[in-house]
Amino acid sequence: MTGNAHRLFGLAFGVSAAAIVTPLYGVPAGVAVTAASFPGATAPDWMEIRRGDFTLIPHRTITHWPAPWLVLLAISIAWLPYSPLGAAVLMGFSLGALSHVLGDAGTPSGVPVWHPGKRHSLKLWDSRSSEVWPVLVAWVIAVLLFRSLVL
Repeated sequence: MTGNAHRLFGLAFGVSAAAIVTPLYGVPAGVAVTAASFPGATAPDWMEIRRGDFTLIPHRTITHWPAPWLVLLAISIAWLPYSPLGAAVLMGFSLGALSHVLGDAGTPSGVPVWHPGKRHSLKLWDSRSSEVWPVLVAWVIAVLLFRSLVL
């Protein structure tokens, strides 16, 4: 996926989470989960720490592995009743990163699933011409969730 598609995809994940979090923990938590999903949506790329042609962490390895992001999401869910605002930020960031991983999993290059060194691909879309479909589906789900749970 391109950077803008990652951002839009991640934001849709954040709005979906906000639809669930807002009725339970209030509007500030809902806003926080949505806002944090935006930087999280590009985190797997910028966390590779690039300096010119040198990359500290090779592309689509450990930062694109879903396991750490799923652990972070689980921690945020467990922490939510005790600190709704802080947990919502952590939740939004991890959901944004997971949206990035899912977005890249659909491309021919794929992402590591079981081990950070071996990629798998769903081969559902490429990085420009058909990436609009997963983004559109994510936004339809987000709007439906928000409409039914919040409004």
